[in-house]
Amino acid sequence: MAFFRDPEKGNVRGSLSIFLVLLVSLSGVGLLLWRYIKGPSSTQLQPQPTPIVSASLFQGDPVEATEKLYKAVNDRLEELDLLKLRVGDVSKKFVTVQGKEVPAYSEAFRLPLIYSESQLAGILEKVAQTFGAQMRLVGNGTEKGPVGCRFYSEFYFNSQWIPLEVDYVQHYEPTICLIIDDGGYQKGEALRHLYALKVPVTVSIIPNVEFSKNLAEEFPGHGVEVMCHMPMEGHEKGAVGGNYKALLKKGMDPDVAKADVEQALDDLPHCRGLNNHMGSVATEDPDLIRGVCEALRLRRMFIIDSRTTPKSVVERVARKAGVAVASRNIFLDNIETPDAILKQLEQTAAYAKKHGLAVAIGHFKVGTLKTLEEAAPLLEAKGFRFVYASEVVKGN
Repeated sequence: MAFFRDPEKGNVRGSLSIFLVLLVSLSGVGLLLWRYIKGPSSTQLQPQPTPIVSASLFQGDPVEATEKLYKAVNDRLEELDLLKLRVGDVSKKFVTVQGKEVPAYSEAFRLPLIYSESQLAGILEKVAQTFGAQMRLVGNGTEKGPVGCRFYSEFYFNSQWIPLEVDYVQHYEPTICLIIDDGGYQKGEALRHLYALKVPVTVSIIPNVEFSKNLAEEFPGHGVEVMCHMPMEGHEKGAVGGNYKALLKKGMDPDVAKADVEQALDDLPHCRGLNNHMGSVATEDPDLIRGVCEALRLRRMFIIDSRTTPKSVVERVARKAGVAVASRNIFLDNIETPDAILKQLEQTAAYAKKHGLAVAIGHFKVGTLKTLEEAAPLLEAKGFRFVYASEVVKGN
């Protein structure tokens, strides 16, 4: 500001200075505009070189180490039945380690209620340590994306070389778990509608009936989760029970019940858990349910209470036995017309909006599956998310 007040030089020098400043500024702006119009230089369009990271603390072949670590982590996730919860595709980039191009993998999974992010990270950390790698859980879930909060687990051989990142997504949309009961007898049209239902769905199969084993073998390839639909004594009259190899009854010896459940589970490949078929009498017997839960606990399986009686003890006994559990909230097709089923779906959606999660049970019938096939995409478009039964069970 001082040069504006020079009494001897007058205003000429000040005006010249202002002109020079404006000229330089306009030149800079012009250069930026020219670069914008012209586009990036040829050097900018060249592929970026593969980053080079240090492996000074690692001994061995980095490519082999990466592939072994990646396979071992995913094998453990498969044992936990979590691979089917992967969100999107596995991404892969390359870094240079010891002069070699080494892959670095990244994958994300929905986080089921049975695990916290730290519990799941702890399980996978043990896998990493067997290969001389370390794991760290980055962030606290406060980062929110389009689908939910994310937690990042980094597996590393040193602070610079991170060959694997596993993310867990904790969703916050209203969630619906669809369970289809009475599987095991079906072929043809009902199956076609089930496979056309392009959302996660769990089918509960009655063991030791006509197609039970074949369907249990086939379902996972179609994205369908398998559960055992264990026959249990109810208030139904007549010849109920005559069509089943085993029927769990109130007052039964818990060890006999346990053995019957074990045989039923042996009949169902890929089975992840169990819910009761009928059972309005049997699920009121805590000793009987204790035997059922013991069979499930030994196989690390869960139980869903179909809630065919308000006096059911399933949740209480399962939690005490250390078995993950959830309960039905809505029956979809007690009335088997499309309008009635759609009305029950509306109740399911309303329950999910209010409570965050709704567990809905329907039956393996053409009308039910066709209605769900048409309605599920509409609910997804409104922001509802569908999950498997294994994602909604909770432990103690």
